[in-house]
Amino acid sequence: MPDVTISFTDAQWARVLAASAFIKGVDDDGEAVTSAYFATKWKRKVGSWVKNYEKSLQTTDSWE
Repeated sequence: MPDVTISFTDAQWARVLAASAFIKGVDDDGEAVTSAYFATKWKRKVGSWVKNYEKSLQTTDSWE
């Protein structure tokens, strides 16, 4: 399985951290976002895209 790597400069990451509450929205627990947070969120997002694509093709296989 391929790994996906996304890199931010220190300045970009500082801006991401400053926007943590906005990024997390209603799930904001007061903690800054982390790489684990993004990994989980983006994995779910990609899963959602694939499910929607498959639904558009009228397939029935589960993503899980």
